[in-house]
Amino acid sequence: MTLTIKEMTNIFKLNSPAEIIEKLNRLNQRRNFPKTETFPFDELYKDTVTKIKTTELSAECILYNSVEAHRDTTEFRKSDHWKELCKQEEIKSWWIFGQNGQGDWWLFDTNGKVYFYDHNQEEMCAENFVGLGIDFAKWIQFADLNKQCEELYYSNEKEYFVDSLLKSAFAEDYKERLKEISLELLQHYPFEI
Repeated sequence: MTLTIKEMTNIFKLNSPAEIIEKLNRLNQRRNFPKTETFPFDELYKDTVTKIKTTELSAECILYNSVEAHRDTTEFRKSDHWKELCKQEEIKSWWIFGQNGQGDWWLFDTNGKVYFYDHNQEEMCAENFVGLGIDFAKWIQFADLNKQCEELYYSNEKEYFVDSLLKSAFAEDYKERLKEISLELLQHYPFEI
């Protein structure tokens, strides 16, 4: 199957958060957060992660279930992981909700905004978290878009990523979908496109 440059546009589909979460909810394994947890969760996030197993949405976006998110967040609230001057109230204003395969984390702040932490930054602190200008619903779309890109790459279309003109067309379409999610996400995209 040979695709033309024209056929390369609109290759990626931006699914709604509801469509993506519906697929996740089929796992339907109810878990809750501990009653003592006071982090102000977005309702969509809370409803989603209490119903799923930890799930790889894409290689770069692994969404923790509520139990694993609580465990990792509790572990990394220990001050020895944080910059020396960070106070406990600052540390408690972050929630780890996922990771990628390289040991980097996806975090929320108390306003429900998504941040990316690259483990190469070493000490955790707000200055080392990259704000992406998205919330959980948009992160779900972002993860799904990444999955589509991976599936296309590993399908029989893999050879098109070698041709620089076709690779450029894929990249441009991908960037357009990222821009639809959030211009800030595109500007601070933490991976190579």
